[in-house]
Amino acid sequence: MKTALTVGIVDYRSGNIRSVVNAVESVGARARLVSDPGDADACSHLILPGVGAFGFCAERLRHSGLLPAIERAALIEGKPLLGICVGMQLMADFSEELGRHAGLGWVGGTVTELRRDAGRGIRVPHVGWDNVVFKQPLGLFAAGDSVDFYFDHSFALQDPALGSEVGICHHGRDFSAVVRRGNILAVQFHPEKSQTAGMRLIESFLALQTDA
Repeated sequence: MKTALTVGIVDYRSGNIRSVVNAVESVGARARLVSDPGDADACSHLILPGVGAFGFCAERLRHSGLLPAIERAALIEGKPLLGICVGMQLMADFSEELGRHAGLGWVGGTVTELRRDAGRGIRVPHVGWDNVVFKQPLGLFAAGDSVDFYFDHSFALQDPALGSEVGICHHGRDFSAVVRRGNILAVQFHPEKSQTAGMRLIESFLALQTDA
């Protein structure tokens, strides 16, 4: 990377902030916490992490005062935005986790619970390394690539009507593992915990250009 990019990590008190910071810096970019709406202005790219229940994360994000700035940056200015885990799920229309909760509607779709199947050895939560098949190319990944990433979740996105399903994973059923809508990228796994494959994913995200 010739010129260090500044990546804003949305700090709404929900997510593995330090792990994401370390991952961003490990690929040669600058990491900046976005804890005030004005912080996003100095960033070329943004990352929306998320850990915990959907409703909790949605409430924390809306009450943080950061959402209008993030929406302006991603939807109006066209800055590349990466949603990770619950950060991805928040971009859906709604989630069925612990009731029905409205999402941001950026990529559409519904977040539903993965189904256990003891007879087939399918456990929920879905924790650990699992395979993602890329249906479309994305940066350093070609269509048809089969790559292992690290997952930790019980709910997953289906039918992202406003986004393109770039990669899928199978755990009892297929679910969206990578979704893209122009400058917006969302992944269900944790790239910051996925070693070499995760760093390649972050590099692929950083290669996205502003889509204004």
